[in-house]
Amino acid sequence: MEYLEHQNIEEVSISELTKKMESMSFHLHQETTDKAQLNPIKRLSSIQNVWKAVKTKLGNPKTALDVGSGFAYGTIFLDKQNIKTVGIEKVRSKNTQAIELFRKLGIILNKVDEIDFTKSPAILEADFNSLQSQEVADLITMFYLSGELVTNQQTFKVCEKLLKKDGKIVLSTEADRKTIESIIGNGNFKLPSGFSFEIIDVPNNFEKTVIILNKV
Repeated sequence: MEYLEHQNIEEVSISELTKKMESMSFHLHQETTDKAQLNPIKRLSSIQNVWKAVKTKLGNPKTALDVGSGFAYGTIFLDKQNIKTVGIEKVRSKNTQAIELFRKLGIILNKVDEIDFTKSPAILEADFNSLQSQEVADLITMFYLSGELVTNQQTFKVCEKLLKKDGKIVLSTEADRKTIESIIGNGNFKLPSGFSFEIIDVPNNFEKTVIILNKV
């Protein structure tokens, strides 16, 4: 599949990107009552704050999979951190809108048919749980999880398969630490075996809490 190299793209920082967004109008469409999902500036700012809170704990990841990438906010953000990133999103309308959104901002999101980090930033339209690759990524992100942390156990099995040794999973949510600890303590969110975990607070941010899972 054809793609555009980075040198053909106007290189901008996240702060410059959000400044550009402030001067433009966007009309993203999704069946949701959560309007924050449709606000690129708020979403990028929240992801940036999450990143500041966790980046020193992630080593130096070179490659990442952004699972449930939605409108590709996380995919673009990670690519801007010099991490080769492929977003995984099965909803075609989101992928189409993401490509158009960032095209207006001078960034090309490449559509790929398989995990290929050389085409970063890229979107793979697929069901994450159906992926068959093994040990390809240093980092897997799942930004903006619901407060209930609804994550299929099969998803973690696929994560374990896709992650390299000592790889990390970053889960961020709008729920606070007390809620997350309660959910985990009640057994409603089963952390995968073969991983250790750490909970991190992100004060004064939309996504208030992050769970880092470490493949051991």
